[in-house]
Amino acid sequence: MPEIFVQGFDVHFQDTVKSLPHTVVFLHGAGGSHHTWRDQWAGLKGVARLVVPDLPGHAESLGSPKETVEAYAEWLSEFIKEAGLKKFILAGHSMGGAIALQAALNRTPGLSALILAGTGARLKVSPVIFEGIVHRFREFAPELVEWMMARETDLLLREDVTKDVLSTRPGAFVADFRACDAFDVRGRLGEIGVPTLAICGDDDRLTPLKYSELLAANIRGAVLKIVHGAGHIAMLEKPAEVNNVIASFLHSLD
Repeated sequence: MPEIFVQGFDVHFQDTVKSLPHTVVFLHGAGGSHHTWRDQWAGLKGVARLVVPDLPGHAESLGSPKETVEAYAEWLSEFIKEAGLKKFILAGHSMGGAIALQAALNRTPGLSALILAGTGARLKVSPVIFEGIVHRFREFAPELVEWMMARETDLLLREDVTKDVLSTRPGAFVADFRACDAFDVRGRLGEIGVPTLAICGDDDRLTPLKYSELLAANIRGAVLKIVHGAGHIAMLEKPAEVNNVIASFLHSLD
C-alpha cells in the first residue's frame, strides 16, 4: 500500500492509481478496514480508480479512532487533500456511509456523488452491542457477525468475517459505535445535492431497509437498490450483484 500522513499519523490505503473517468473512495464501517471492500477492489478496477483507506486507528493506519462522525469527516477531508484527489465519489458502508453523508453536508470540495451501503441518516446502537464488546468481546464476536449477515449466508464467509472482527481492538469498536450512536442528520438530507445511490440488503438487521428508504426519499434524485439475500455487509455477501449496481451507477454519471 502507498503511505501518506494525515493529522501527523501514517495512513495505509489501497490505490489502483490508473486514470479513469471516475475515482471512488471507499470507506469501511465501524471496526472495519479496507478488507471490507476486497471484492470491489477485485471486481471494479476497470470501472474506476479505486482508493480504499484504513480509517485512523484501524488495521494498518496509525493514530486513534475518532469519537464522532464529524471528526472522521474532517480527517477524510485532509486525507483527500493529501492523496491529491480533485474530483471523487464517496462509497461508504455503515459508519463509512455516515462519514460520506457528513462530508456531503460539509460541502467537501471535489465530492461529486455518494454510494451509501447499509447505512442511515441515524445510526442508533443497541446497548447490548456495547455491553458485549466491552465485557465479553471474544464470545460476543460471533453473535455480532450473526446480526451482520443474512440468515442464509455461507458458513465459510461467516468464519472469515468473524476473524476480521476479532482482529480489531475492542476500543476501536467502542469509539466507532459511540460515533454512530451520536450521529443523526435526518433533518438535513434535503441539503445534499449530489447524485446518490443507496444500497441495502433485504435481510439487513443492523441498518434495516427502512433506513435506506428514508435516504432515498429525502435526498433529491437518490436511487435505492435492494440486494436480495444479503444482510448488513452486502458487498461481501453478494459481491457480484453489488459490483454490478455500483458499475451501473457510475456509468449513469457519464
